[in-house]
Amino acid sequence: MSFLINEEEESLLQCELKKKNYGLCFTCQKQNKINWCKNCEYSTFEKFFSRWSSGNIYIDFVIQETQRNASESTDYLEWIPFGQLDLIEFCGKGTFSTVYSGFWLEGPRWVWDEEGDEWSRNGPIKIAIKRIDYSQNITKEYADKILKYRIQSGSFADCFGMTRDDTGCYAFIMKYYEHNLYQYLDEAKGILCWRDIIDMLWGISEGLEKIHKEGFYHGNLHGGNLLIENEPESVDVRITDIGIHGSVNQTTTRYGVLPFVAPEILKDLPYTQESDIYSFGIIMWTLSSGIKPFCDRAHDKILATEIFNGLRPTIIEGTPQVYQDLMIRCWSSDQKVRPKAAEIYEILCKWFTAICDDPDPSEISNQFDEAEEKKFADLENNKFIIPPVHNQAKYISQPLIF
Repeated sequence: MSFLINEEEESLLQCELKKKNYGLCFTCQKQNKINWCKNCEYSTFEKFFSRWSSGNIYIDFVIQETQRNASESTDYLEWIPFGQLDLIEFCGKGTFSTVYSGFWLEGPRWVWDEEGDEWSRNGPIKIAIKRIDYSQNITKEYADKILKYRIQSGSFADCFGMTRDDTGCYAFIMKYYEHNLYQYLDEAKGILCWRDIIDMLWGISEGLEKIHKEGFYHGNLHGGNLLIENEPESVDVRITDIGIHGSVNQTTTRYGVLPFVAPEILKDLPYTQESDIYSFGIIMWTLSSGIKPFCDRAHDKILATEIFNGLRPTIIEGTPQVYQDLMIRCWSSDQKVRPKAAEIYEILCKWFTAICDDPDPSEISNQFDEAEEKKFADLENNKFIIPPVHNQAKYISQPLIF
């Protein structure tokens, strides 16, 4: 007897399992998914459409579309009145945005009420407020980008919705994360084991794979767009600013953080998924070194020219050979040499399994064990030194005009 099933049978089996686990919606008798009836929830959202407005018809449309197509409780945006936010504090400023922390008093509808058989508000939750500077008049083109690139999953920073501050600027309301990658490494001071490095890269590659699978590219992947949250047994990394970096006003000027920008972009060629892979290679170096790339020199035309001509950060002594090989492929000047995000994800999965789960030693686990011993020996001997950052080294997006 054969126990193999074809794709159609597998699909039917999964459907039956869902029905068994979640059943039909009691109200409308349509298929329910994880305590979420798309039909009934949208009817609830629709009743409130006339009770709120962002003040911009394009933003209204974006929010309503996400609610129309929501498949679970974390899969849509809300309009959040600015008065619902409290204890707002300045955190930092980028080229096109200003970030604050604060509390959303009501919180998202993430709590399942068993008695009421409905989703209820979480209550006060700490959030990040990313204000889009000079965004009083958001265009249809910019709003379309928000809708197009809005991907919700465990690899991306949670975005709850949008608001508008007292200046008339719009802002994204997001889950609060303590650090971006730069801040995290500054605090770590070199104390970051290879297991955590691979775990973090694995999470980033998962996000990249999902972006690329949708046919998109990130376009501005660097340490400032990687948000970090320490978990009890791991380090959680989330990708942010997918496809909506840059000015709210249309411009032909390109922006980026020079050390992470692929050489073809410096010659004004189009952004591609391969450009993201180059940036991933530089992130690999950043994690292996514990410092920012090219932090000891000006991010100017001279550096841009040298990067285009093949300059890359010096590989840290003791870096596992398999790690070096993948990193070098990622930052190759030849886009055809760079691996796909799916391949990177599979490689990192194998490495993580070899390092953490497989009790038997292997060539991979031996390489990382040796690298771990050297890393911590260097720390004990005070060989890890953070070089001073050049006053013209910039790690927020700058115009790529050289």
